Amino acid sequence: MYTVKNLVTGYGKNIILRDLSLEIKLGLTSLIGPNGSGKSTFLKVLAGLKSYSGSVILNGHEVRNISRKKFSFSASFVMSDKNFRPSYPFSVREIIAMGRLPYRGLFSGLTKNDNEIISRSSEMLGISHLLERDIMTLSDGERQLVFIACSLAQDTGVILLDEPTSSLDPDRSARVFELLKSLAVSGKTIIAAVHDINISLSYSDYYIALREGKLISHGRKINAEILRDLYGTEFIKYRNNERNDEMWRALPR
Repeated sequence: MYTVKNLVTGYGKNIILRDLSLEIKLGLTSLIGPNGSGKSTFLKVLAGLKSYSGSVILNGHEVRNISRKKFSFSASFVMSDKNFRPSYPFSVREIIAMGRLPYRGLFSGLTKNDNEIISRSSEMLGISHLLERDIMTLSDGERQLVFIACSLAQDTGVILLDEPTSSLDPDRSARVFELLKSLAVSGKTIIAAVHDINISLSYSDYYIALREGKLISHGRKINAEILRDLYGTEFIKYRNNERNDEMWRALPR
């Protein structure tokens, strides 16, 4: 879905990402790396929200040349909750309905199909009981689920998420990743910046590892050497008997 070549971007003279080249395929991709490695900035580039040099191609088109209207049909972006807090008391239903704006315009009413998609998106995240609540009265985790539901309502082939489970309890995090995995199986491209490598890698088809704005590794299978280079500490591998997954535990430096 994405082809990235010689990507460079930053803020003023501060270069954040340096000479990134890779392809991002259909499936669920986890974007991993320590704080400050450029994960959020990379997602903003993929979302067409950050200027860059080099080339970033989405479905055959340079991202910087895609109009926002056209882009809204191709990809949705769930920002980190800490970067987006509503200042107006919208209801949860109204927030999720914003995902339907590309299809109906700003001043058009919701259709029966729109309302069905809004209901289905809320059900997928387990928040149907919150639809009439004021978004400003929700917990951080509940609000995060609402923003993900809004992205689902947008019904795009690509979904970009910045720390989608950072405020969620472990069971909710697992539920979200199970949903993302099912969406990827259905044919969507999901790219999620994450901190919890165990839950994310358990469900992911691919990973992209960034450190200090540089690509350390990407692919299907990670190992202790890659994790050591990425986080600067040793890791040991163990197995989750319930899911038969490989898990990783960082050792103190």
